[in-house]
Amino acid sequence: MRALFVEQGRAMEGAAMGLVRVLHAVRAGLEEAGGDVEADELSIRPFNRWERRFVRYVPGLEGGGFGSVRWHLVRSWVARRAIEQRLRERPADVVHMTTDQISLLLGGLPDRVPVVPSLDTLTVDWARTRRYIRPEEATPGFLKPLGVLERRALERTPLAVAWTDTVADRIRWIAPDTRVAVLHPGVDLRAFRPGSERSRSGPSRVLFVGGRWEQKGGPQLIEALRPLLGPSVHLDVVTTDEVEPVAGVTVHSGAPGSTTVSELFARADIFCLPTFVDAAPFVVVEAMASGLPVISTTINSIPELVGDAGILVRAGDVEGLRGALETLLEDSAKRAEIGVRGRARAEERYDARLNTLRLIELLREVAQ
Repeated sequence: MRALFVEQGRAMEGAAMGLVRVLHAVRAGLEEAGGDVEADELSIRPFNRWERRFVRYVPGLEGGGFGSVRWHLVRSWVARRAIEQRLRERPADVVHMTTDQISLLLGGLPDRVPVVPSLDTLTVDWARTRRYIRPEEATPGFLKPLGVLERRALERTPLAVAWTDTVADRIRWIAPDTRVAVLHPGVDLRAFRPGSERSRSGPSRVLFVGGRWEQKGGPQLIEALRPLLGPSVHLDVVTTDEVEPVAGVTVHSGAPGSTTVSELFARADIFCLPTFVDAAPFVVVEAMASGLPVISTTINSIPELVGDAGILVRAGDVEGLRGALETLLEDSAKRAEIGVRGRARAEERYDARLNTLRLIELLREVAQ
């Protein structure tokens, strides 16, 4: 079987990079898949100058003049052209596409080769999350075309792979006839594993990893930790954004999945991601695989990912966040207990090698 794995890439500088971790997971798992699987990879290029102009928001118009809809349509058009060119060069039996955000304008492509999207969230749900629209609130009119386009795309696919049951339920709600399988890409459990340095003397180390500092709750984490930072508590931050210098905080640079990031996980005592805008963040799974207790928020699929391996608070609740941090910083035995549960959860649910084998079987069924 020849499979093309498509990653939607970074449309613009500063865009989210977490989805590239799907390709990392597939690479880790393909080692176990056998010689009859030929895998090709494609990362969709960034927008060019003209495309950037077309997706630019229009000031003064509601929703920026359907800016989000235009963004996703152009991104899907760019993806379609790239996929068609790659298939002309190297035909495939099936296309695996990370997120359905780039499947809205595939035209006749799904009639020629089966296209299987892998979803960490619905496109329309992501657009709502980016605008801080609460679950009980109605979808604004300027976002509703996304739901219509997404339903059509999902109805045309022979299979949609949902990372969590939370996402699967949403797919069944928007496109009831779509066949859905629940399967997280997983992480390489050999690269992310409990570190031996946690028994060392020195300050307790809290770790934050996130590309969008403000949207991921970085300022709230600083505010919550400020009374605690000092000789006994240190915060390590991995982000591409600028962070105001604060005593007791060290900012690192490191690409998703890099050895720098995995080493920081191995050194840390607590992982904290007090995010406002996330779907099913890979870093939460990497933290659990590293044996770290997780502190995060209750948005989207995070509660399902974390389970009993951490403490969840409401996004923006600084006092609740400080209380969760204090609880774990003051109790090393509790940290260790939760960390063990997290590693066990990662081994049971998020092993990239096992999950990629299952994904290959799903793709094989579709290809046949």
